[in-house]
Amino acid sequence: MGILKSTPPVPAIFPPPGHVGAYAVKDGDNWSNVASREAGRSDPWDLIEFNFGTRDPREVNWYLESYLNCSKSSDGKNYQFSSGDGEIYLPPADWDPAIEKAMQLTVIRALTNWATKAINFQRGSHRVTTRELMVVGNAIIDGKIRVLQSSAICTGRAVYDSDRNVIELGRGAGRTNASKALIIHECVHALFDLRCDTMTVGASESMGYVAQSIFMAQHTDNPEERLHVDIPDSGTPEEVRNAIRRDAVFEQAWKIALLVLDRKPIPQSDWNMLSTAVSLHPKYRSDAGKPAIFDGV
Repeated sequence: MGILKSTPPVPAIFPPPGHVGAYAVKDGDNWSNVASREAGRSDPWDLIEFNFGTRDPREVNWYLESYLNCSKSSDGKNYQFSSGDGEIYLPPADWDPAIEKAMQLTVIRALTNWATKAINFQRGSHRVTTRELMVVGNAIIDGKIRVLQSSAICTGRAVYDSDRNVIELGRGAGRTNASKALIIHECVHALFDLRCDTMTVGASESMGYVAQSIFMAQHTDNPEERLHVDIPDSGTPEEVRNAIRRDAVFEQAWKIALLVLDRKPIPQSDWNMLSTAVSLHPKYRSDAGKPAIFDGV
């Protein structure tokens, strides 16, 4: 009969984005003992699905032959691991296949929200539009960009990691319009990474904040109720200054967002003011002028 295998309709990206390490398989290894020993998983299918995006044994054999160059079998039907076959990749400790699917849907829903239709602006040679943002959605569907929940990310927050090609979401992300707007911000960074855009960290953040503000401005009854940072009534002088500097970015990005929504041109002076605000933001001031690492997905 021979090895039972079937070519996947759309082969998974390999190595899988978001992995936290590689493991070179060897004689005596199987999915169960590797999952338990190397990944702390009781279900070997978790490890298989993280690597190959399938639970179909025939497709698993195709991946083992095509991606790991496996050639040995003990039963004549399924490949087995042997030394020199290649590497499989380990998922984050808090990765769950069901949660990943839910996280993917959270991002897709934000990208397809009606408010994204107004995102259409350009700064220099860099453009952000609804259609281009949907390229990010397609990359998520195709497995080129993964969406993972991370306990290291604050509740309701989102971060794009260009090194790992991963959008990481905190618990509860996407439940509010403000959280959806932040997801759009991070999808802008993912778009730049997909296009291998050459720009500074400051320019990338500026455009992310504008897209975030465009999204949010359409979900408020009063356009003056902008995204903001609360300025503390008490606190150290440094804490107050940092809050003011963070809020200045939202204030200027919101101003540009309203121009986009009114279909008015954006003066270069407004972009310059936003760049200055980003350069003073406590999170970006040391990196704003450095090249952003957008090396492709």
